[in-house]
Amino acid sequence: MTRALLALPLAVVLLSPLLACDPAAGAQSQTDDPKPAETKSAKRGLGYGYHSAEDLKALSPGMSWWYNWSPRPEAGAASVYVSQNVSFVPMAWGGTPTVAQLESEIPAGARYLLGFNEPNFKSQANKTPRQAAALWPVLEEVARRKGLKLVSPAVNYCGDCVSEDGVTFTDPVVYLDAFFKACANCQVDAIAIHWYACDVGALKWYVGQFKKYNKPLWLTEFACGDRPHDEITVDVQKQYMVDAIGYLETEPAIERYAWFSGRNNEIPSINLLGASGELTELGHLYVTLAAGAAKPSP
Repeated sequence: MTRALLALPLAVVLLSPLLACDPAAGAQSQTDDPKPAETKSAKRGLGYGYHSAEDLKALSPGMSWWYNWSPRPEAGAASVYVSQNVSFVPMAWGGTPTVAQLESEIPAGARYLLGFNEPNFKSQANKTPRQAAALWPVLEEVARRKGLKLVSPAVNYCGDCVSEDGVTFTDPVVYLDAFFKACANCQVDAIAIHWYACDVGALKWYVGQFKKYNKPLWLTEFACGDRPHDEITVDVQKQYMVDAIGYLETEPAIERYAWFSGRNNEIPSINLLGASGELTELGHLYVTLAAGAAKPSP
């Protein structure tokens, strides 16, 4: 029930991470309780689906929301997220969801519903723009009944992509253009995008491609993933995180962003979590970076 990674339009490097639940994966764990940022960022979240209760407690001082590619929170987090002041954002990942199924699974208190995960990827939600548009009324009806805002299908550059009317949807903007053409009067309150380049200049360029839709942008997956793996160290991830969050916190078009991921072995040194309830060095940084700034809180 998860996602895949990046592709740059030039010198493409495709990656395909899957969610992992190995608590030992990642960098050295930080056992000290993180000092919360002075003001917790409302933008900052996480894409991860295997939280224990202790994991969520460890992340909560500096994280405001998370999603797990599912309409309902995972069992470990379900009992504590409200008390930890971390909101859950449900997703209709793909398939052929029904109103009854989604409505029954989305928990009370949800405010948003994320649309299909990388539908232009055959290995992900695997939907052409017209297929996604044909199913969108299901999400709209659930949103109407539950009082939710809807976030678009989450897009990225891909390699093995869906095609329609002679167009192969490698480019995420081309996909969204076709989706909106097929879904002209549909409710879409924000745009979801994914990105795995390792420099902030590329991230700024990518975000800029989606500003034309005049909707808030959600970067629902990001990390440094497009360099040779032997070059992606913890220090490289830390520097990219500081630079990227410094930009994302101050970019008015970005409403929310979510690091990928909690525990995952497909990209080196991306994990925020070590053993249950323990932050990695990178996780400690993510929790302590101040809202609206690129430096950790003192």
